[in-house]
Amino acid sequence: PLPPPPTPPPPAPPPPAVPTPSGSPSPSPPAPLLPSRPPFSPLPEGVVVEEVSVIKFTVVVTISAEVNDIDVTELEASFRPAQQCFEPECQLTVTLQPVEQSAARRALQTAETTAFSTASVFKDGNTLSAVRNANYIFAGSSATQAGNILNQPVSEVDPNVNEREDTEPRAVAPPPPSAPPTSPPPSLPPLDLNPQSMDPSCFPSSAMVQRADGETAPL
Repeated sequence: PLPPPPTPPPPAPPPPAVPTPSGSPSPSPPAPLLPSRPPFSPLPEGVVVEEVSVIKFTVVVTISAEVNDIDVTELEASFRPAQQCFEPECQLTVTLQPVEQSAARRALQTAETTAFSTASVFKDGNTLSAVRNANYIFAGSSATQAGNILNQPVSEVDPNVNEREDTEPRAVAPPPPSAPPTSPPPSLPPLDLNPQSMDPSCFPSSAMVQRADGETAPL
């Protein structure tokens, strides 16, 4: 008789988890969370979101400070009047980016941050000219002048303004309702052309006189 077939080897056990310094297995990183905030807050009745044509102006300055040491809200409040960008016609966006440091600068512990301030104004708005002029004036200022405007230790101002045309969603209110038509003035009553109404009051048309024969007759 034939010998029985050999028994297959048991499956290999799974590899052990790599322990962390504390001795527990390393957990998997959590999935990134998507932003849940909508782009627009609840809008009033009649206000709609539309894609509108805008002109964007970006100015760039270098600030001698760490990114974490700069309050973006305060910096935006300083950029707004400098660029003449006021809502609702103009929206301002300020972003910060750390400057790559050389080994010598890292040894001196001197950090720098680049600030990009973009004014986005309606292409057909009434403030486009004022925003354009303000941005080019700011770009022509010195580091000291820009530092006084922004209340920051500005070390450099880019003399170039990045001007470009774009579209972006904006909350647009409908035009105001037209005024109702004015009612015509009340018409005057028609003139009474009855000759009797034109008699002088001292001689009314109904006055009678008695003749010598005793008969009466109208005047």
